[in-house]
Amino acid sequence: MEVKVFAKKEYFRAMRLYPGVGKISNLAEEGEKYHLGTEDEYEVHKEHDKLFKKILERLSEAEFAIKKVLNLDKNEKLEIISVRNEFVTIDFRGKQADMVYKLKDKDIYFIIEHQSTQDPDMAFRILEYEVEIMDRAFKENGFRSKFCAKVIPIVIYTGKGRWRQPKSVVEIQEEFGYKTKPDTNYAGIGEYNVLDINECTKEELLEEGTFLSKAMLMEKARSEDELIAVLDKIIPMTKEDEKADMIEILRYILVKDLGKEKAKKYIKMLEGGMNMGTFVNELRADRERTILSAKKEGKEEGREEGREEGIFQVALEMLKFNMKDEDILKVTHISKKDLKALKLQMA
Repeated sequence: MEVKVFAKKEYFRAMRLYPGVGKISNLAEEGEKYHLGTEDEYEVHKEHDKLFKKILERLSEAEFAIKKVLNLDKNEKLEIISVRNEFVTIDFRGKQADMVYKLKDKDIYFIIEHQSTQDPDMAFRILEYEVEIMDRAFKENGFRSKFCAKVIPIVIYTGKGRWRQPKSVVEIQEEFGYKTKPDTNYAGIGEYNVLDINECTKEELLEEGTFLSKAMLMEKARSEDELIAVLDKIIPMTKEDEKADMIEILRYILVKDLGKEKAKKYIKMLEGGMNMGTFVNELRADRERTILSAKKEGKEEGREEGREEGIFQVALEMLKFNMKDEDILKVTHISKKDLKALKLQMA
């Protein structure tokens, strides 16, 4: 079967038009597009998201996310079980959550989704997951229970900038428009919680000590300096069985921040079994060499083509390496206004 490709904006239209491709339809994100295909053609998108799914398969990591979002005491014991595979069926028609957990003795479910980019359709996706899970639970229980299953959705966001999408379908529904009493409740549907790394402090994540919190710390680093500082703190507390996953997270971050070509050297070190402490020291030494080289290049350019033009070029190179503004200003002595103009030039 030929896989049909849809732009993100046609997500739900595709689901309505192609509800039964083969025995089951599956939807997988790839860049800014979605692929619709059969179960055999379905592959989990993006190595990065795949790794977070792997992390969230561990009960302890999922428990951390649930407690963090619901503000539960970290010593509170949650008896949760994974039920995700129970919902990979024809009923889902491709609408498959990353992870689904359930309280052991109650019909209370937790959907955990990982996002590294903004998704304007998230409220609709969450609503579909909720309805599917509640419907399945109702069919299994029949009239034996007077309660409907409760679904608590959680989105773990590890992208840049705070999560800006509606957290409920209600937020983007048409206004009723008529005057009602102040205590009128329109009932929130499709609501979800967000565990946003941009709203978590480094201290909070360090204190948790779970691998998910360490991964979030690495994702939170917005410059090479910050990444080095984070690695200095988390490497001593990283368990042996967590190192392979840490390397995968680092691979993603290095490629994303430095580009595939520049990241090759560091990825080769990691894959070659270099000690993590040694790797961080190498990363730090390279950064210092880059600053010295940029400074030297600036002086040479200044002599050959004029100091001003050379200094601006150095600043541009330093921006490419995601160096801190304060370091760029210190090395180049350009003004904050000029630095801002250079950033706009690179955008």
